[in-house]
Amino acid sequence: MEIKRFCDSYIKGVVELWNKSCSNEMPYKPFTEESFRDKFINNLNFSYEGTFVGIEDGKIIGFANGLFKKEFLPGESFENTPGYLTFVLVNRQYRNKGYGSMLLKAVEEFLIGSGKKMIQIIFFNPINLEWYIPGSNNKHDHPNAPGVDADSYAFEFFKKHGYMLRTMEVSMYMDLAKFELDEKSLNKLSQLKEKGITIEYYDESKHYGFDALYDDLKNELWRKEIEDNIALEKPFPIVVASDKGEICGFAGPVEIEPSGRGKFSGIGVDSKHQGGGIGKLLFFMLCESFKKEGAGFMSLFTGATNNAKRMYDAAGFNVVKTWAVMRKEI
Repeated sequence: MEIKRFCDSYIKGVVELWNKSCSNEMPYKPFTEESFRDKFINNLNFSYEGTFVGIEDGKIIGFANGLFKKEFLPGESFENTPGYLTFVLVNRQYRNKGYGSMLLKAVEEFLIGSGKKMIQIIFFNPINLEWYIPGSNNKHDHPNAPGVDADSYAFEFFKKHGYMLRTMEVSMYMDLAKFELDEKSLNKLSQLKEKGITIEYYDESKHYGFDALYDDLKNELWRKEIEDNIALEKPFPIVVASDKGEICGFAGPVEIEPSGRGKFSGIGVDSKHQGGGIGKLLFFMLCESFKKEGAGFMSLFTGATNNAKRMYDAAGFNVVKTWAVMRKEI
């Protein structure tokens, strides 16, 4: 096999390799040449120098991509962010010949040469790969793979090459037709309201304090995504908990993707109000809002041992896939 640096003339061959593997063994969504270009090449963080193909017998039998961030959130820099490994793929008929190792080495050398000292396979990668929810007949999807599919050959491949398991993440799924806001939750909403805490859609004329909430939660990604939404001509609704008008928690925005998936950026409650069940109610109200607004399903991921998983379990979500978040110091 000959390894070559990626160029646009290889797009057709890479898409054919990818789609063949999707239909046989991977849960990922197939590409068209246009959607591949949009996913990879048009991403501002993409680099031709970190993307490689393997060629044998005159055809593309391997593909690999690595990159590092070129756009940063507040508090991020080139120095404090890792290199990211997006994918290493070899045609099934050509495996067990060391070709995957060769492609991985090419990506690693690119990242080392760029000044990176750690490589991560994680959900923070700027290139997000969509995949189909098992059992949904390729109708329901999720927009991001948070790591290595723990049931795939890739998990053992990366362990063999020095990648350490950081955490296990689980993807969870719910058909919203089955969701109902239970009596216990309705009673809890009434109890909070008596204390001056309400959960409803954000209204800038009556709610304030988003910046203080972001500062308390220390999550700049949520700040960006919520503020970008608010700046839209027609913002998507945001479910907020407020204490006499001051925002103390949020969930959302309530945005529905073309597939019918209820998309949301996150959920958080400030440190002064944690432990009182507000987070669980915010999430339940978010599910109710998506159902009311016409979403067909929701999907999300969380740590396999994260306390939040119990909240998702209680709402009716089921685990549909497990992922390994991995890293390697170089």
